Amino acid sequence: MASSSKVETNNGESGAIDEGVFEEMKSLLHEFEQAETELARQQVKLLAPIYEKRRKIFEKISRFWTTAFMNHPHVAQFLDHDDFEVVQCLNELIIERDEINLENYKIKLTFTENPYFKNTEIVKEFSVDAEGRRHIKTTEIAWNEGKDFTKKRRGDEEDQSLIRWFTEHNTDDLSWELGRSIRDDLYPQAWIYFTFEDEEDDEGEFDVEDFQEDSDEEDDSAPPSKKRVKVGK
Repeated sequence: MASSSKVETNNGESGAIDEGVFEEMKSLLHEFEQAETELARQQVKLLAPIYEKRRKIFEKISRFWTTAFMNHPHVAQFLDHDDFEVVQCLNELIIERDEINLENYKIKLTFTENPYFKNTEIVKEFSVDAEGRRHIKTTEIAWNEGKDFTKKRRGDEEDQSLIRWFTEHNTDDLSWELGRSIRDDLYPQAWIYFTFEDEEDDEGEFDVEDFQEDSDEEDDSAPPSKKRVKVGK
């Protein structure tokens, strides 16, 4: 006699379903997953040349990635005063995806000359092994003397810093979520965040110069306000 299992539906009713049906459904769900993975791989391949065209357009726009980073609601939470100064020198954000295992990817930031470190590029690499374990590799930052602002914050777990995050090998959910937010939202939707229009009135808008003047008047230890940059049309 074929075995069966009891299932309960949302309305509280229960009934027996043959184990063979469960196995069929399990196999079908696996096919769904395989199809979705293949679609995602094809999407990565198809978008690659389009992103390259977009990159050339963004190169013509002054401070494009600086503005996009500052306007992204999740990423902006990690920008403190020192991060803000570094982001002013941000040249480009690049995402590199592994076409076989899409959970493996790199976040690259390129910079013009800045007073904090000598690197022109910093990279954070995310990977997941066959057992599902998370791994992170990071670029070692060549800090200028006395400019490593991440050291003074490592004792304060609540003090968030984007550049500090780039130097850490922490694989917890918070760190993983920020990586995915940059990969899946900020990067593909960069134009939207660059041209973001705040719902606040004119009194809530500011430009970069306003931000710098405000932060000069505040105590250096106080984080900058997380207002968004309005881009004129």
